[in-house]
Amino acid sequence: MIIKRIKLNNIRSYEREEINFPKGSTLLSGEIGSGKTSILLAVEYALFGLQPGQRGSALLSNNKDSGGVELEFDINETNIILERRLKRGSKTINQDYCSITIDGKKEELSISETKSKVLKILNYPNEFLKKTNLLYKYTVYTPQEEMKQIILENSEQRLNVLRHIFGIDKYKRIRENLSLINFKIRGKIREIKIETNNLDEEKNKILSLQTFSDDLEKKILEKELLLKERIKERERKEVEEDNLTGKIKEKENFDKESEKTKILLGTKISSLSEIEKDIFEIERRISGNKQLYKEEDYLRNLDKLKKKKDFLKELDKLILENSTKINSLLIKEEEIMNKKERIFKIDLCPTCLQDVSEAYKNNILNKAESELIEVKKELNKLNLRLEEIKDNSKSEKLSIDKLEEKKSELELLKHKTKELEIIKGRSIELGRSKQELNKDIEFLKNHFLLLKKSSLEFSKYENLYRQKKIELKELLTKEKRIEIESAEVKKELELTKKEIEYKKKKIKEGEIKLKKLNKLQRLEDWLTNDFLNLVSFTEKNIMAKVRNEFSELFNKWFSMLTPDNFHVRLDENFTPVISQKDFELDYGFLSGGERTAVALAYRLALNQIINSLFSNINTQGLIILDEPTDGFSEQQLDKIRDILQEINSNQLILVSHEQKIEGFVDNVIKLKKEQGLSNQDYQKT
Repeated sequence: MIIKRIKLNNIRSYEREEINFPKGSTLLSGEIGSGKTSILLAVEYALFGLQPGQRGSALLSNNKDSGGVELEFDINETNIILERRLKRGSKTINQDYCSITIDGKKEELSISETKSKVLKILNYPNEFLKKTNLLYKYTVYTPQEEMKQIILENSEQRLNVLRHIFGIDKYKRIRENLSLINFKIRGKIREIKIETNNLDEEKNKILSLQTFSDDLEKKILEKELLLKERIKERERKEVEEDNLTGKIKEKENFDKESEKTKILLGTKISSLSEIEKDIFEIERRISGNKQLYKEEDYLRNLDKLKKKKDFLKELDKLILENSTKINSLLIKEEEIMNKKERIFKIDLCPTCLQDVSEAYKNNILNKAESELIEVKKELNKLNLRLEEIKDNSKSEKLSIDKLEEKKSELELLKHKTKELEIIKGRSIELGRSKQELNKDIEFLKNHFLLLKKSSLEFSKYENLYRQKKIELKELLTKEKRIEIESAEVKKELELTKKEIEYKKKKIKEGEIKLKKLNKLQRLEDWLTNDFLNLVSFTEKNIMAKVRNEFSELFNKWFSMLTPDNFHVRLDENFTPVISQKDFELDYGFLSGGERTAVALAYRLALNQIINSLFSNINTQGLIILDEPTDGFSEQQLDKIRDILQEINSNQLILVSHEQKIEGFVDNVIKLKKEQGLSNQDYQKT
């Protein structure tokens, strides 16, 4: 890094000033209070902004509302311009503006973005982003009095600062982080132990559940076998029920045939009654035929008789038809009554084998009752009609009888012999019909009795059928109950297996956690013992190496500044130990020049050590020394020439009011202060 120029605007005692810095060694010369240190503070502010604890009033000129610094420098042939501004507020002075120009490309950034960008440009480690610019202070610029203060301050505090500067404080952070990590690991170990402390108990539970699961499977097998037996028994009962159903149908057929026979028997008996009446009437007429015959009376009577008989035949047909209808309705009435009785007693549908509800029974019974009422109405109507027809028939028969009597009388009168023969023939014919009817009636009576007997024999199957229905219903109920019980056991088995799988999964997870626990315990043991010892050993060796190198460099630079009878070294806390002729001297008893020599030697040694540790930082070639010769004797001042030649940096900036040093440097910038304002008097190269 080579500083090229700096512009100051209302910075401390500078109103407006631009100072150019050449390469090589440059002395900022001038009386005390001429503004030399202000330039160095302005350079530091341009690079890093206001530092923690630093107020803007330490930079901004009094009674000025704004000010700023513009710093131009080169790094690795890259031109960079940093600009920062300050603005006075009602109570404080704040940083108001920041920008970076790299090779002519300007970018306005926030304060934090600017610092991050500068650290990246200087190639400082990122860990210095949120810290004070110690790396810059101890490699580039530290006021001499501050270096003396470092030597005098508490050894532990100085050691912590040096740890930070050397980058060795990371080992302390490693130990602190290791403590946090171990705390978390121990917490995780405790957590895993809690999570796995009942692992054996869970394994025992799995064994119990497995035994319970085996018992359930046996129970399911028993239920399935029992269900198969119940199904076989139910199927057997169903076959028996089907056989009984056939018997019941046969009985119904017998009953229907009986009703038909009964109707036919009634018709035959009725016909027989009519024939007997006819026979009786013929016999009566034959015996009472004593009147005289008149042809015209006979013909008229014959005509009337024919008509009456024709009409009577029609009435007989009507009587037969109505009687048949009445018998059919009587059969239907009896069927409805039987249906009501069967419906009332039925509990299970023979077709679908479902329970018959009371509502369904009531609907069927109501429908049957309605049909029964309609049948009775029709019966009443037919009976009235039949009685009416029979009355007419009787009336017509009476007329016919009279006409027949009349006819008979006439025929007897005319053809008594012939009529008698005809009547006898008719009587014989009716007798044969009567005999046939008697035979038919006898046959029908026997057939009716046989059908009734057969129906009675089949009646026993109705009770058996009802019993089978009840047994079948009970079997279906038992079968259903077994199915439900089997389903419940299967569900319980399923839940048990799921619980077993869940517990196995948990145990597997627990065993994985136990393995993790062992790893964590081994890790915690390794971190607590091996790794921590390694970190401490490494830190101790690095610190020892740094201290040895630092001590050698410190002694080298101090030897160049003081008589040969002095010897210096660093103790374990990097505190300078000065000895003379084997006697250690307290720093407070040294002269001012000797203390300055100690501070300068410490400063130069520290610069070399840090630049060797951070070999890639871009500020290695730049050194700024502020009043490095305070209290030096003439002899010590002469040794500064050797010091400056030994440093051999690309750019060295010194601040001193010692005129003698002007002969030791390549360039001199003379500063002066007039009427409270500083400015550049001249520049010599």
